[in-house]
Amino acid sequence: MIRQVRCECGFTARGSTDDEVITLILAHVGQDHPHLAAVETADDVRGWIELVPE
Repeated sequence: MIRQVRCECGFTARGSTDDEVITLILAHVGQDHPHLAAVETADDVRGWIELVPE
């Protein structure tokens, strides 16, 4: 199963591990949503991860 998180802006981060997806989303938030970068944490993102078929 692939892990993914979809941002409200339409960006989707996909990876084979939770840590990979968390890294991608935190980088995306820092670049595209800097006002949220200090608010959203890795633990927050971990709760958003969904499993999808490959």
